[in-house]
This record gives sequence, C-alpha cells and structure tokens, in this order.
Amino acid sequence: MNASLKVLICGIAGTLLAGCAADKPSHYYTLMATPAQTHVAGMAAPDYAISVQPVELPEQVDRPQIVLTDPASTQVMPLGDSLWAGPLSTQLRNVLSYELSSQLGALDVASTGMPDTLAVWKVFMQVQRFQSIYNERVLIDATWRLTPVNQGKKRSMICRGVAQTTVQQGVSALVAGHQQSMQELAALIAQQIKTGKTPVSTPNVNLMGCTYS
Repeated sequence: MNASLKVLICGIAGTLLAGCAADKPSHYYTLMATPAQTHVAGMAAPDYAISVQPVELPEQVDRPQIVLTDPASTQVMPLGDSLWAGPLSTQLRNVLSYELSSQLGALDVASTGMPDTLAVWKVFMQVQRFQSIYNERVLIDATWRLTPVNQGKKRSMICRGVAQTTVQQGVSALVAGHQQSMQELAALIAQQIKTGKTPVSTPNVNLMGCTYS
C-alpha cells in the first residue's frame, strides 16, 4: 500500500474512532468536463451519425462511491464521502458521447432512435479496469467495438486500449485524470471512425490491438 493511500485510510479511520459530532459532508463529482476543458468542433456535419451504447463497467467500481485502488495488493476502498454525481457507467457513456460528437461533428442518435436509411456508427465500450490510485495515476483499460449501419461494405472494428494519466493529490485530481483519459480514448476512436483505419498509440494511450470483421 503506498504512503498516500495509508495516510488517507488512517485519516478516515481516525475520524471514525474520534466519533465526530456531525456527519462529514459528502462531495459529489462528475466526469463531464467544464467548458474550459472541452472544445467544440467547428466543422460541417458528416454524412453519418453515431449511436453510443451503454458502457459496461466492473461491478466493484460501478457504485455511488469513488473507489480507490491499492496498486500493491488486491485491496480497494470506497470513499464514503466522495461520490459520483450519477451512476459511473452512465457518466462514462455521456462523456464518450459528448467527446465523439464534438470531435466528429456528428449527432448521437442513441436516445432518439435510428432512421431506417441513416448511416450510423454504433459505439460499444466495455471497461475491464477503472483504477484510481491516490496521488499517483488513474487507468482505464477498455475494449470498444465500432459497428457500421447502412454503410455498405464497411467492416466492424474492435480495439483495446489502456489510458493512463498521472495525477496529483486529492480526489478532484483523480476525477480530472479520468476526464483526460476518456477524452484521449475518445480522440483515438474518433480518428478511427474518420479514417476507417487502425489508430496508433499516443503518449497516454497504449493501443493493445485491433481486429476487423
């Protein structure tokens, strides 16, 4: 267990043993970036839409509490007073939708339904690991599938990538790191949709491989 995580756990334990007179206030966090952290694509709308499907997530982290990971063991620790503003799986889907829509200039029609003849890329993502390592780094290990609808002979694409971002101390820094990781994964997926080609690794995203069908 790293030193920062020990300090955090000891602080929480000490608070519990001391028996605080009032409950510690909860803090809520969102993965949606603020306008200053995002960009709006100034481009003509493409001749296709996207349909971002629900994101699958390991049960141990898909909970209201932000969950810390101890890199030196199998231990995880939910933070009782640091909560997601909404279900984490839903936030991941919303971030992916927003980033892809912004970077491609394409509408997400997942909630409105797809017209019969509209060209669409259906986007599926499954997260294998969603790690928050206090005062060190965050990691998102994800597999995504891009399925073309009404696009002739275009093939489905399946890839896996691992995004890591170094973070400073504090829960806000962890959340900001996950925001950045999702933005970088989305940029890789957007480039893949634009070009139809296998993307390449970036400084913070290690592409583990792709297959086509």
